[in-house]
Amino acid sequence: MKELDSSQISLSTPSKSFAYEQISRQIADCDDIILLKEALRCYVKLYFKQQEVLRSVPVPHFTDEK
Repeated sequence: MKELDSSQISLSTPSKSFAYEQISRQIADCDDIILLKEALRCYVKLYFKQQEVLRSVPVPHFTDEK
């Protein structure tokens, strides 16, 4: 598996960065591998669901009418 590095992903809002840091610390403190695996499966599935939803949203078509 390719090595993952979360520091390569930038968040553009301070609130998201703060929330990420809080969750990141909870993950670092967690010793329950079963819980961590299930959480990862949920996040992966949510990411895929987000992609499906974004593909189903119609893209607005703007015309340059004057």
